[in-house]
Amino acid sequence: MPALKKRSRLPEHTKPVSSGVEQIRLDEASCQHVAHRDPLSADALLARLPELNAAADVPQLVTSFRELLWRAREIELTDVADRLAAMRDVGMLLSSLQRHGVEPLEAAPEGTDALLAWGLSVDMVPRDTVLHYGVWNPRGKRQRMFLGDREENVIIDAVRVGTILIDDIAPTIAGLAEIHPGDTAFGEICHTAADQLETLPELMNDVYRNVDPVDFYAARLRPFMADVVIADRQYYGPAPVHVPLYLIDRLVWSADHGDADLRYFQHDLVKYALPQWRRLFERTEGTPSLITRLVREFDRPTGPPPTKLADAMDGAIRIMNALVTFRTLHNRMAGGAYTDATPHPTGMAGVSPGLLNHILTLTHDCATRTRARRTGIRPYSRDPHSL
Repeated sequence: MPALKKRSRLPEHTKPVSSGVEQIRLDEASCQHVAHRDPLSADALLARLPELNAAADVPQLVTSFRELLWRAREIELTDVADRLAAMRDVGMLLSSLQRHGVEPLEAAPEGTDALLAWGLSVDMVPRDTVLHYGVWNPRGKRQRMFLGDREENVIIDAVRVGTILIDDIAPTIAGLAEIHPGDTAFGEICHTAADQLETLPELMNDVYRNVDPVDFYAARLRPFMADVVIADRQYYGPAPVHVPLYLIDRLVWSADHGDADLRYFQHDLVKYALPQWRRLFERTEGTPSLITRLVREFDRPTGPPPTKLADAMDGAIRIMNALVTFRTLHNRMAGGAYTDATPHPTGMAGVSPGLLNHILTLTHDCATRTRARRTGIRPYSRDPHSL
C-alpha cells in the first residue's frame, strides 16, 4: 500500500465550530485515538462477525446487535472518540443485518434513539460511514471486517490513506483563494498538492491488482453497503465512494461547473461528510475554481505568461492528470463489477457506472483543455469550462 508522502499540515489544534460541536480532526494520531477505543467492549463480539456473516446467522447477529445497544444504554459516552467508536461498532452489525435481509431497527427498534443521538452529537448522519469503516477502524487483530478476507483489508487500507490525504490537502487548496495565481506560493502549493494527489492512482492501482471486481467487490462486499432506514429516512452504507474526492474536484475544477448530474452527485455525497467538509463545500458554491482562475490569468492580453504563472498551471495540470488517472482505474473496476449480469447493476450509494463515466469525461475534458491552454491555444468560447 503506498504510503503518504511527507507534507506540511495546517495547525492541528482543535477548533470549536459554529454549531458548538468539537471539530473532528483526521490527522493520523487523531484517527488512531478513535480506532483504539472500544467503549462497548465489542472486540470479542466483532471478531466473530465474519464467521456469523459467512453462516448467515441472523438470530445471533440480532442478539449481538441488541447486546451492543444494551451496553450503550448502560454507560455514558461523554467523549467524542467513544461516540465515534460506538457508532463504528454498532454500524458493523447494522450493515450486516441489512445484508442478510433484515431491517436492523425493525429487529431492534431501541437502537434508533442511540443512533440519532450519536449522529447529532458530532453533526453527522445517524449511522456508520466510510470514515468509521476506514480511518476510525483499528488495524491488525482488532480490525472490524464484514468478511475477514485479504481483499477487504486492501480496500480498508486504501480508504484510510485516501481519506487522510484528501482531508489534509483540501484546506490547503482552498487557501489558494486568498493568493494571486502569479504569486510564487500559488505554484508551490499546486505542486505540493499534486505530489500528494498522485498517490491516489497508486492506491486505486493497488486495489485493482488485488481485488476481484466481480467475485469479491460486487458479489460479496457490495451487499454490506445497502441503505438502512432510520427514523423513516434512508441512509447509504459506508461505501468507499464517499471518500471525499468531490472536495478536490470542487476546489480544482468543478465549483463553477454547471453540469446537473455532477452537482447532484456531489450534493448527495457531501451529506455524509464531516461538518468542516460540508462547510468548505457550501462556501465554494459558484466560486471560481482553481482552473478557472489560472485560465483567466493566461487570457490577459499581456504577452507570454510569467514564469510563476506557467509553473502554477503546470502544477494544476498535474492535479488534473492525477484525477483522470484515478478515475480511469476506478471506472475500469466499477465497469467490471456492475453489469446486467451481476447482482447489483449500480454501485455503492446508488452510483451507476454510467454516472462515473460521465464524471470521468468531464474531468478528462477539463484536463485536456487546460493542457491545450498551457501551450497557448486560446478558445473561441468565453465559457470558463470551455477554457
